[in-house]
Amino acid sequence: MADVTRYPAEESAYDLVLLSYLHLPAREMAGVLGTACQAARPGGTLLLVGHDAANLAHGTGGPQDPGVLTDVGQVRAAWEPCAVLLVAEVARRPVGDAVALDTVVRAVRR
Repeated sequence: MADVTRYPAEESAYDLVLLSYLHLPAREMAGVLGTACQAARPGGTLLLVGHDAANLAHGTGGPQDPGVLTDVGQVRAAWEPCAVLLVAEVARRPVGDAVALDTVVRAVRR
């Protein structure tokens, strides 16, 4: 087990770096996003899926603390310097009779 905010990921080592429903305060998330980009090999895929900040007002479920929710702009700012973004959107995910809003960003490391 490791603390993702302190994990010393090997540089350029992974074909896929996936952040799935990881909800951290903005400062810690920025660090994890930077580490993720460095950990992907050139040509490797970066993928983030998590509850979007808009989910609080327009969706259902997920964390109720706006300080730990992601948004496309946050991920874009962290990954654009090191990767080419292929998908950067808020996706609608059915949850029973309701809808949850998720940040979905897929990128390829430069």
